[in-house]
Amino acid sequence: MTTDATAPSGARRIAAGLAAARVEVVASVPDTWIGRIVEAAGQVTGLRTVAACREEEAIAIACGANLAGRRGAALMQNAGLLNCGGILGSLVQLYRVPLFMLVSYRGDYRDPIYYHAPKGQHTEPFLRALGIPYALADRRGDLEAQVRRGVEYAAEASGAFVLLLSGEDLA
Repeated sequence: MTTDATAPSGARRIAAGLAAARVEVVASVPDTWIGRIVEAAGQVTGLRTVAACREEEAIAIACGANLAGRRGAALMQNAGLLNCGGILGSLVQLYRVPLFMLVSYRGDYRDPIYYHAPKGQHTEPFLRALGIPYALADRRGDLEAQVRRGVEYAAEASGAFVLLLSGEDLA
């Protein structure tokens, strides 16, 4: 595995976690934060990055990889996650497709920009309402292991798991 040394260390550690979990396809709708991970993932041997036009498409690509016997992950901002209730309920949950998602957590206490606040206020209640397990990434811990555990959880549970990331986690 090789990674671009110019990418932020948190992004490199997250990309290394995807590789360690044997993820092969990373579908994304990048925002500023997710773009850092996509850049780092693009430098990792064995990880294929796929740009999606919409968040639902990123989920469908990741699920397609998982259904084809490969491991896929979807990366997006929480604003896009909030648009995905239909596909999460009708594809992921109904058909019990493993889906690991890395989601930038805009508007939580670590991102106090006022126009992101509504997204932050609704992200965790949205995930709880859909019954989707999630965790907050912690850059002080082993980010690679946090990603690996999330991918494994989704695979074992045959369902979705979301790892919420702050900008701090990518530094």
